[in-house]
Amino acid sequence: MNEFDTDGRYRTLSPSQILSWVEDDSQIMRLRADRDVIPGGYMAAALPALVDWSASDPHGDPAFIVLRHVNYGGNPFDKSTVLHNVRVPLDGLESAELTLVPFGEGGRLGPLQHVQLRFIFKAGKEPLLMDLAGAETGSDPHIQDLVFGWVSWRRPEIDWDLRTGMDDDAQVYWLSLRAFAGSQMFLEDALEGRDWFSYPLRLPGGSQGLAELLKSTVTLGDGVARDTLARMLKGGEAAWLKHPPPDGDAGQDIYSQWNELFEHIKAADPQALAPVHLPPDQDTYHPLVRSCATMARYAVLLTVKRLVANGQTEGVVLDKLPEPLLGSTEVWMKALAHTSLSGLFLRAPLVMRYVMRHRESVPPDLPAELDAVGLLQRRNGKRYRIHYSHKGTTPYGPALFI
Repeated sequence: MNEFDTDGRYRTLSPSQILSWVEDDSQIMRLRADRDVIPGGYMAAALPALVDWSASDPHGDPAFIVLRHVNYGGNPFDKSTVLHNVRVPLDGLESAELTLVPFGEGGRLGPLQHVQLRFIFKAGKEPLLMDLAGAETGSDPHIQDLVFGWVSWRRPEIDWDLRTGMDDDAQVYWLSLRAFAGSQMFLEDALEGRDWFSYPLRLPGGSQGLAELLKSTVTLGDGVARDTLARMLKGGEAAWLKHPPPDGDAGQDIYSQWNELFEHIKAADPQALAPVHLPPDQDTYHPLVRSCATMARYAVLLTVKRLVANGQTEGVVLDKLPEPLLGSTEVWMKALAHTSLSGLFLRAPLVMRYVMRHRESVPPDLPAELDAVGLLQRRNGKRYRIHYSHKGTTPYGPALFI
């Protein structure tokens, strides 16, 4: 029991349990989304993706990275989540897609959408589930694709509220990049009645451009995750020491475990990739400034800017290429989180003015912007979109059930 658990609903993972996972890339972690929390009270099943830099070789031949906390194999009905360590070959990328997932009934594209980046791999060069690598039981250790999406990380007893998310100072929703096997993410969306509308990307540099986008995405997510985890764990230390779980840790050197855990979380090889970091005051999820759409856009544009700087400009409309910048929060946004109904109406013009100035905050406008820069594939002179549905064509072939 901890200070976030007054009726025994939650189980807090101990420092030694987390260390065991961090130190052994052959383990999997099976968690309950509605029960298991890390010290500090945040959902353990929603752990952000981390790069294991010590086990990765992003400049090798072949180059690869090792990702931790890749979601694959859980069951949404019993709220179980299974997290894997995955070896990702950077020379195995075949294509990438910007995917919009609409919320609401009917699966139609509307103003409320989740934005994801999907990376598809060549046959024979797929990501490897490291816990199954070398198994002699006939297990298939590979997955076909990876999906990354920026989400708000919260405690299980706190629901998402758009107005609350407008206040950075509340620090209720932390910015987090989650990684899924594509089939797991599609299954969970299909069960919610959500279709995928995917736009295949066309990046300069071909396969090198795809690898750069993947590296930019995971490096950005890794940097944010390490800062966030350090804050969360530090904030949860006092609560954990007050109510340690009954797993044998109570009699051990708790402070030594915490220090070791912090070192693992903070550790990163600065030479692995050029660092991509957000300032410490920008690690909360914000529905207008730092959302799934704005962060995906940022990763794409940052990648293209780097490719252009290296002389790879084919197909890019340079005079329309925006700078890879994130917006800043404004005073009225925080006030909006705490105002009355009349205050909402009074501030509505400010919201509209911001959205008109920052079209990147509106998910449906993102494909048009990237298309104008030459970053989307086209067919018959029009930008190409694939509609994936569990009632028709899935990302993995024809649907097997209706």
